[in-house]
Order: sequence, then structure tokens, then C-alpha cells
Amino acid sequence: MFKMRPIASSVALSLLTGIAVAAAPGGAILQNKVIATYSDIGGKTYTAESNIVEISIREVRTATLTLTDGAEQIVAMIPSSKVYSVHTLTNNGNVSETYTLAAANVTGGDDTLDASALKIYLDANGNGVLDGTEGATAITSTTLAAGASAKLIVESVLPAAVALGDKLNVTLDATDSKGTAAASINTVKITFKNSNVSYTPVIWEQATGGNCHAYAKVAGTLTYLQAKAEAEAAMFNGKMGNLTSITSAAENTFVTSNLLAGGWLGGKRSGSSATSPFTTWSNGEAITYTNWLAGQPDNVGEDAIVMAGDGKWHDVSSTAKSAYLIEFDIDCPLPSVAVELEGAKDEKCDGTADTAFGTAKLEDMYSGECAILRSRATNNGKSLAKNVLLNYTVPTYASYLTDSIKFDGTAQTDAVDLDAGKYDAATKRVSVLAGDLAVDATSPNAQFSVKID
Repeated sequence: MFKMRPIASSVALSLLTGIAVAAAPGGAILQNKVIATYSDIGGKTYTAESNIVEISIREVRTATLTLTDGAEQIVAMIPSSKVYSVHTLTNNGNVSETYTLAAANVTGGDDTLDASALKIYLDANGNGVLDGTEGATAITSTTLAAGASAKLIVESVLPAAVALGDKLNVTLDATDSKGTAAASINTVKITFKNSNVSYTPVIWEQATGGNCHAYAKVAGTLTYLQAKAEAEAAMFNGKMGNLTSITSAAENTFVTSNLLAGGWLGGKRSGSSATSPFTTWSNGEAITYTNWLAGQPDNVGEDAIVMAGDGKWHDVSSTAKSAYLIEFDIDCPLPSVAVELEGAKDEKCDGTADTAFGTAKLEDMYSGECAILRSRATNNGKSLAKNVLLNYTVPTYASYLTDSIKFDGTAQTDAVDLDAGKYDAATKRVSVLAGDLAVDATSPNAQFSVKID
């Protein structure tokens, strides 16, 4: 008699794992086993389980740090002001991670200056600006869950001295707890401009008796203090603005004629009393010139100065609203001439140099020998240098060599005439008129000789 064994049929194998739809977190242990289901010829079902195989998920730490706003900025060069850049840090790993944050100045390359202070803030609401209490506390680290992101704002405080075209490069880095830096595009490049106003002020030119200051009327309806704050935040040609101060009748006339006036000046009473005097302009200058309308100031609770369209001044309440007149204290562009003198030995006094010209001492010269001297002028300033005259006084124990003056290689007479050179025997002075020199221009050589007595 034969005993039949059950015949397994319709065997199904199922692989059960602990892997969910979401990415497995780093450090997790996944247990795996196989369960088999089957049935016999009578239709009875069975199950069988395999052993368990564990899988440990490796921790993956990776992040990106992307500059999301402010990569290339052009800002007005307002000393000690603040500039900002916005960065997004994303944890692309599978574990929660704390990142150490570091902002730094970049050196070398096109970078010409450094920020005096760098701070990092968490932009909690992610709108790209510091609002509410977000700018109250700087951070040096932040913690992100796997897959999470955070916006970070870097604040850079500019140095006290900034020049047109200066470049400030700042970088932000994030490093995880294992010392791995976030892949990043995070360097900010800031270039400085010398104006932040949309209008073009009128300059009271030096050639017309002016002070080189620039003036503008700025439309608006602002209180005195609002106008003062706005004026002091404005920049033109690298100079910060102030409400206009008037120090002379000529200046009052220029402002009235060119701006059609009508707005706040920089004058406010020195005290809280309605009758406190107007003593000082907002830029610190004393008020020494006035152009009040008849009956003004009338001292009825009015503590600030407005100029009317006719150039006359009124005292009004500083809470009233008006346009304002702004003044920029621009330096006059002056020339600055530098003169260079060189010498060479001319032992035979024949007008031919026996040594190379230079500024070194001419040593071991004898009585009866000559030295050729030549000079030139260079205008290193910011405007035309007019009528540049080169003067030389012959020293003791030497004499001027008659008819030795040359200018640009051409002989000049000693007499006072139409050429560039002259010699005054009474004062022993050689003079050569080099003429007008443009900015960065150098005159031709003025040459003459002296003989050792």
C-alpha cells in the first residue's frame, strides 16, 4: 500500500519588507522575510516563513546651499550701511542635521574691500526680508529635518570708507555634523555706485562764484523730520545729502533761480519753545544769513523753515507737509600740480649733457663747469591747471648761463617777450611758462643751465 504525499500547488511567495513609500531614514534597520502560501490537491492552504534578513539603511548627509537673491548687487556707496543677500539651505539627506553656518569676506580677485561685520539670520517666514523679530538674533547654526529647507539672510555692514567701483564679495558656507560642506552657489558680489537718486542736481559752479555744491528740489508731502531723514539718506557723486542750508544772498539767489524753490530748508528752532531762535542748520553750520519774508518768523508755534517760490523764508510747524530742498556738499574739482627737476653735468658748458639726467646729486663738479637743469609739471588734480609757470632761482656760488633756456627743445630768449622763457638778473630767477595743463597732463621740459662760480 502506497501512501501518497500531499502535492503542493499554486505556491505564492511574498517578500515583506519594512520599506515604506517615503525614503527610509538614515540609521533605520529594515527586517525582511519571505512568506510562502500554497495548497494541496484538496484545496487546503498553507503558509511558510523564511528567516529574517536585516538591512541597515546607511545615513546619507547631503545638502545644497543656493544663493536665491542678491548675487550681483549694485548699491550706493553709503558708508557703514547694510546690504543683504538671501540663501536657501536644503537638507537632501535622510537624517535630521544641524549645520554650522559661516559668512566670510572674500579676498583677492576683484574684491577691493571687506565688510566690517557679517551676521546670519533665519528668515522664518521665507519672504526674503528681515521683518518682525527675525533680525533681532543672529545665528551660527540651524537644524533641518530630512528634506527640509530654510532661508538664511546674510547681513554685511559696509566699511566707513567706500569708493566708486569698489567691490565687496561675501560668501556663506554650511557644514554638517560630520564636517561635510553643503554643495553651494553662495558668493555675493556687490559693486558700489556713487549716486542713489533719480534726479540730477544743479551744481553751483566754481567758475560762477559758486561753492561746487549740488542742489535739487525733491517733490513730495513730507514733514520736516521725514524730509530730513530722506535727504540724509540720499547720495550724489559720492556725497550724502542734507536739507539745504543758505549761507549767503548769492546762494539764496542761485537756489531760487534754479530750483523754483518751495520746500523745507534745513533750519529748525534750537529749543522747544515757540520763540526759541533759529541758530543752526541741520548740517551743523551756524545760521548767519537770513531772508525772511516781512513779518516772519512770527513765532506762533512754528519751528522749522520753508523757502517759498520767491526765495523768501517762512517759519512753519515741522509737522506740516511739503517738498524739500536738498544740498550735496561736493568738493570743488581743484588742480594739483607736481613739479619734477632733474640735472646732468655739462663740463664744457656747451649745452650737451655729459651724464644721464636724474635726481641724484651731481658730485665732484669744478668751478667753471656747468649743470643742465630741466623740469616739468604734471597736473594730478581734478580740473584744468591754468598758466603753469616754472620758476627757478639761481643759488649762491652759481650763475645763470646766458641764453640757455629751452622749452620743449626750442631755444627761448632771456628777454621778457612773447616766448615762454625769461631771465631776471635782478632776482636771478629763470621763469618758463608751461601754459595750461589738463587733468593728468605733463608739460614739455623746461631746460636751462647754471655755471659754477
